Amino acid sequence: YTPTTFHDGPFSFSLSGDLCQMSSQKDFLQQRGFEVGQSDVYPTLKEKDVKAALQSIWTYRVEGWWHYEKKYIELGICTQEQYDKALERTK
Repeated sequence: YTPTTFHDGPFSFSLSGDLCQMSSQKDFLQQRGFEVGQSDVYPTLKEKDVKAALQSIWTYRVEGWWHYEKKYIELGICTQEQYDKALERTK
């Protein structure tokens, strides 16, 4: 047993942000049924859960949501224009 590997695959995606932001994201995702691992100080997700988890973080604008710009666009969660507009509203 290692902290980053469990029965149905490794936790290969680390959440981003400062410690408070990552803690908020971890709590939010766990409350929605996501299994969240831990690697050093970083909460981690299984690759199969990344898109759904980031979709939830984006939709609810969980603290630190802005750290995933490239991943949101890569996964088709939002466009660059949608991201930029959302970011502008936080300023």
